[in-house]
Amino acid sequence: LEMITNNEQTPLNADAGAEYITRGESPLLTDNGRIMCEELSCQSWRQEAQGTLNMFFTKRMLCLSPLFFYTGFNQPYQQATFGNRFFTRRTIGAELIIFHLMEIVGAIVVGRFLDRDDHTSDTSRRKRAIACLTAFVVINCAGNVLAVMQEYSSQQNITSIVAHDISDPSVISPSLAFACWGFADAQIQVYCYWLMGSFYSSGSDHSRAVGWYKCVQSLGSTLYCFSQQILHFLLV
Repeated sequence: LEMITNNEQTPLNADAGAEYITRGESPLLTDNGRIMCEELSCQSWRQEAQGTLNMFFTKRMLCLSPLFFYTGFNQPYQQATFGNRFFTRRTIGAELIIFHLMEIVGAIVVGRFLDRDDHTSDTSRRKRAIACLTAFVVINCAGNVLAVMQEYSSQQNITSIVAHDISDPSVISPSLAFACWGFADAQIQVYCYWLMGSFYSSGSDHSRAVGWYKCVQSLGSTLYCFSQQILHFLLV
């Protein structure tokens, strides 16, 4: 939605007011008296789909697609495979609370960091982007290391996998993995949205970029779940 003040005489403002007057309706206003106007596309869904697919072949999207893919590929293991294997049923609920709570914290912290002094030079924005990506790698790797330690410990226990209960002190280590993953997941998704907002200024290009991001993200989740089914079939 694009906000336009009442005293700004622009073609979009005039068209929006005329549209509502023609229909005999009052325009939608915000609390501070601004008219809310939607930027609607005049293209068909086929043209929009083609424009989204064409965007994939640009150098920018080819570089970002592996990052988009990872945001969908990692979550099924973290929340489903790892969580269901190493936590009891009553504990997995608390672990998901930890995961999503850290997602909220991560989104707030990373969003404020990336948007800080947004009107500064490109060099400053580039430094913040590199710092954010570096922090993601460190935090995500910390969660992966804790998970590898848990997987290794389960391999040593030949009888069965130990499912940690919330009352057991041993639950701290896998819980820290969940906390790291939650923060890192929000961090990398906010980072992706921030990059798309920086690269694409027009509404149509930005919406197509977000659409492609969600497609590739969903593809990552689907391929992980499909690969787990194939492995289960081959091992059983």
